[in-house]
Amino acid sequence: MMNRRFLHPATVFFLLTLLVAFLSWVGSIYGWRDVQSLLSAEGLRWQLRNAVPGFLQAPFLGDLLILAFGLGLWMHSGLGALCVRLFMRHSRLSRKEKRAFYWSLTVGGIFLAGCMVLAWGPWSLVRSITGGLQHSPLAEGCTYLVSLGLGVMALVYGYAVDYYHTDRDLVRGLSYAFVRFSGFFITLFFIVQFFSSLHYSGLDAFVGLNAAALRVCYAGCVLLLLVYWRFVDK
Repeated sequence: MMNRRFLHPATVFFLLTLLVAFLSWVGSIYGWRDVQSLLSAEGLRWQLRNAVPGFLQAPFLGDLLILAFGLGLWMHSGLGALCVRLFMRHSRLSRKEKRAFYWSLTVGGIFLAGCMVLAWGPWSLVRSITGGLQHSPLAEGCTYLVSLGLGVMALVYGYAVDYYHTDRDLVRGLSYAFVRFSGFFITLFFIVQFFSSLHYSGLDAFVGLNAAALRVCYAGCVLLLLVYWRFVDK
């Protein structure tokens, strides 16, 4: 019932983008400071050039896509549901589930230990040129490592409980999050279009939003979208 009473977030940000376009047109007519119209010839050219690359270069998009692989396996293999059952204490585990869970924890521990050795061990293979972790390949690849660790644990669990048998099962697991949260990525596209249009039009500066505040607002919208998809969009 809740989903029928309110507009979908994708619709909300689409309408907000239209509102930004209208306000930018009004602002250009009345000479608002640093405001340029999205409904002009130049604004139309910008929208056509920016729609695809602007979305692909959006903050967090690459990280979310990479995390979707590991999280997809985590959910598809049943390891995520098992962790929820353990946390909520809803049921006991079978012998096969216990064995698979322990194996996955062992593999996860080995993977974590390997990452710690790379980070603080005697070798400098993935540290920065100064020997630290800041701006190092290890830090920049943190999202990939998290996704890889979750995926490896889920893979071990899936094969141990005889849920995975072939590479096709693995591919289904890798794509599961994209299928389950396809609406999230669609809505994220409209969020990106809204904020990029707001910035191009100059309305963000006109209302007193600097670059840092705009990034915070964008991050907040993405986080709220994740919460919406977790607890509301059923």
